[in-house]
Order: sequence, then C-alpha cells, then structure tokens
Amino acid sequence: MNDVVDDTRTRLVESALSLLREEGLDAVTLRAVGDLTGLSRMAPYRHFADKTALLAALAARVIVDLSAHVAGAVLEEAGRRDRLRAFYTSYVEYALGHRNEYRLVFASEFLIGHHPELEKAIDEVMAALDLEATGGQAAPKAGVMALLSTAHGLAELATAGHFAHKGISHEDVIDALVGP
Repeated sequence: MNDVVDDTRTRLVESALSLLREEGLDAVTLRAVGDLTGLSRMAPYRHFADKTALLAALAARVIVDLSAHVAGAVLEEAGRRDRLRAFYTSYVEYALGHRNEYRLVFASEFLIGHHPELEKAIDEVMAALDLEATGGQAAPKAGVMALLSTAHGLAELATAGHFAHKGISHEDVIDALVGP
C-alpha cells in the first residue's frame, strides 16, 4: 500500500512540475494537479495538507534537478578552480533556464523548520556538491553556505537582467570571482 501512496504522491509532484513549467506558479493548485494527474479532485488532499505542502514537495523535487545539473558539471572538471567555475556557471544557467522552478525553491513561504522534506533535499545537495570531491574532508558548513550564497546572488542578478543591463555576462562576473 505504501508503494501506491508513494507512486501517487510522485505523480502529483510531477504533474505540479508540468504545470509550473507550462503555466507558472499561479497555475499550481491542488485541484489543477489532481485534474492533470487524472485523479479525483480530493486525491491531492490525501497527500498534502495544503498548497504550501505541495509546493514544498515540488521545491524538493526541483532541488534534485538543480543538484544533478550542478553536480554533473562540477564532476566533469578536475581542478578546484575549474570545479568552482563549473559550479557557479551551471548554477546560474539552471536559474536562467528554469526561472519558475528556481524562484519556487527560494520562495519565502518555505521557512526553516517548517518543511523537513525540503530541508533534507537541501542538506543532501550541500553534501553532494562538495567541491573537494577528489577526497578529503567536506568543506565546512560555513564555506558551503558562502558558495551557495554567492551562486544564489549571481543567479538572482542574472535572472533579473542586472548583468545584461551593465553590458556584462554572468561569465564575466564568475571570472572576477574565480580568476581566468
């Protein structure tokens, strides 16, 4: 029975992701997700307490995509500087290519301590994105948070068009951070 529940929940989250990508955040409602999934209108309510719970599960799903995208780019590189450049570049490119998903992950309604599923996904990403993946100790939490903060700032400025407005690209800013 648990597999059926998990499968239905996964289908609901995937339908929510389709709605988010095709129609934007406002289109993601429990009712619309149930309709798209082909389930009764009440089915989503058996898996999510409310729309915020659905969006938190969706944000956790997006974190998995973002993590895979960034980790794939980072792991293709050998040196620390090249890995750092790949980290920043792939992070910003994901944000630019998936604006609705990216904005959802950082929505203010996901307060720390209220959505364990999302927090677990973020913690797993932080562990997976250790830029010292060739061995040794993982970066300290503060160091990882500094990397994520910088990447998030780059992504926010890039998606808002600030770099283009100044006649530069996000790659120019990454070069300034990492070096040529």
